Amino acid sequence: MRVGISLASALFLLVMPVMGHASSVTNISAMALSGEPDFFQSLDLARPDLAEVRAAVNTRDWPQAKVAWARHLADRTTPQWIWSRRDRPAIVRLYDENFGGLARYTNAADRVLARDFNLLGVRQQLAHKVQWLQGPVEWTHVLSRFGYWQDYGRAYWGTEKSIYARDFVDLLEDWIQSNPVPAQVSNERGEHGSVWRTLEAGIRGQSWFDAMEFFMDAPEFDPQAKYLMSKSLVEHARYLSAWDTRFRGGNWQVCEAAGLATVGIMLPEFKEAAGWRQRGLNLLVEHMQHDVEADGMHWELTPGYHTWVMNEFLHVSLLCQKNHLEIPGLMSRHEKMYEVLEKLARPDRTYPPVGDAGTGTASVAETMGVGALLYHRPDFRYLAADRCAEDWVWLFGPEVCQRYAALDSRVPDFTSVLLTNSQYTVMRTGWNPPDKYLLFDCAPWRGGHSHQDRLQVTVFAGRDLLVDAGMCSYDEPVSRELRVSAAHNVVMIDGQEQLQADPKLIAWHSDTAVDFAGGEVTAGGLTHRRSVLFVKPDYWVVLDNVEGQGSHEVKRLFHFPLGPAKVVGNAAQTDFPKGTNLRVQSVDGSQLEMQAGQIATSLATVEKAPVAVFTNTGKLPLTLCTLLLPFRDAKDLPIVNSLGTDDAGQKKFEICFPNGQHDEIVIAGATADLSVANQKAKARVLCVRRGPQANGLITIP
Repeated sequence: MRVGISLASALFLLVMPVMGHASSVTNISAMALSGEPDFFQSLDLARPDLAEVRAAVNTRDWPQAKVAWARHLADRTTPQWIWSRRDRPAIVRLYDENFGGLARYTNAADRVLARDFNLLGVRQQLAHKVQWLQGPVEWTHVLSRFGYWQDYGRAYWGTEKSIYARDFVDLLEDWIQSNPVPAQVSNERGEHGSVWRTLEAGIRGQSWFDAMEFFMDAPEFDPQAKYLMSKSLVEHARYLSAWDTRFRGGNWQVCEAAGLATVGIMLPEFKEAAGWRQRGLNLLVEHMQHDVEADGMHWELTPGYHTWVMNEFLHVSLLCQKNHLEIPGLMSRHEKMYEVLEKLARPDRTYPPVGDAGTGTASVAETMGVGALLYHRPDFRYLAADRCAEDWVWLFGPEVCQRYAALDSRVPDFTSVLLTNSQYTVMRTGWNPPDKYLLFDCAPWRGGHSHQDRLQVTVFAGRDLLVDAGMCSYDEPVSRELRVSAAHNVVMIDGQEQLQADPKLIAWHSDTAVDFAGGEVTAGGLTHRRSVLFVKPDYWVVLDNVEGQGSHEVKRLFHFPLGPAKVVGNAAQTDFPKGTNLRVQSVDGSQLEMQAGQIATSLATVEKAPVAVFTNTGKLPLTLCTLLLPFRDAKDLPIVNSLGTDDAGQKKFEICFPNGQHDEIVIAGATADLSVANQKAKARVLCVRRGPQANGLITIP
């Protein structure tokens, strides 16, 4: 079972190859099992538990051999799947008592019966005999992942209606007959997609065992169907094993290796199984050691894919535990992967949609609940769902709700934080929905799931206030438009895409009074340096230094969420009638224009949303300054005055709040001689605060 992310997110994820993921072809001659003799000779018939199968094979009685093989699969007690059909009464009872019963899955199952599929936000009515190469491309891929067999299995358990088992078998047999394993391994997608991408092969290598467990005792899942499914799984393992043996970073090989290891663990009766298991597990250990950063972030630096990979490790690990396999290093950084989501979590318990991470509505609550159960972490439990999630039973068994209810909960003992390797910084006031939160994205480019979002900021305080545009399914042409610089809160020079180089984190400081982070990008003779100062708990200052030669047009983009926005003097602000709003105010005489941007609202749709664009044109270097001022009542907004400075790399200004708070700040992109309010320091930031909110001198070297 796939848990920890929503179904929509699960369908969206893992549908685009990472940069550098080759679509090479490998010539293989022995992946297909040509028929019954080939299949049964691939078994280790010397095993005592296959004596009945061996006897039938010796007389070439293939129907009886299939019956014996089916009986063996149903009767064996090892290996064990992650969950067991033998717990069916307890699982059904748990669903009846807590989750509205398994029969509620009949609606979803009946749509599959009617061949009414809604995948990646696109609904298609298919013929009863499915044409598996449907188009669009990614829709075809998801169709052949068979996630909807879980609906069939749950509906069958909840109703015992044989139609669900019968149609599961029909779809299985039709897919196998219509899509024989190719003679060559290839990730070429073709005009309408491919059912034999290695990614989908890896996913089926895991998910088909879910279906096998659901329907093992169903009369409709007869010996012929069990034989065909086993035969195809062997071909899947050979196909995956024949693919490129080199380590390749990214989520694809994690799924491929997980599928290969799973088939090797669950079908140990085959002569090749130990090799499949060992190769898959070795690759997964290598991914945990080299593809998961020391700070716990997955290499692709996108929360959605991070979550998916984290769950892949979890499922394989649980399968190994069930079968008493100890794999050193497999989970060495797994707990840290949960810590990453904890650190990135916004106050509403969603993660920011940086890179290919969906629409920004994916909750961390279910994932953190799994983390709390695994690692007994009260801080994980604090961010988790209030109640036990139904999918957890398929990981932890029917007693999971009692276990979860007994867990302690404690608010995390940190607020602002730097993810050292991935170079995400989070500045926050706390962990409750009204708290303020800013993400500063200084992450490097990490392949096809990265966006042109270098040095972006996003803001949340009770609601989204500055947003990343998010992402749609890769089938949607608009998905390309959501990747570009213009879809992010960044600086653009001369209307071109961002400077094409990895950012470098140049500063990080956090204490009770302020947070400060700085990053820079250099390419093509130009440097953009962005510094972000959080004057707690009130507002942020964003300084942009653009250095180089000649005159250039520099635009700063700030994307507001869906909803009303307006211009007030040299500022733009959201205009929600209730709750928190955000004013974005320049301190540099720039020209402000409101434009229309796009925000992904589902995997297949976008809507227009306001974008504040501040433009300055002039000879470099240019130093630009923006204040981000959250407010609940416009009467509480401050008056901002530029104080001027002789240094081109600095900005000096005062902020005067109606309550009498008066802050004077000078900020620079690098350590410099600063002076303000009769104070001097060699620093990046010098701030003098006077008033009822705070009094004191702040310096950041």
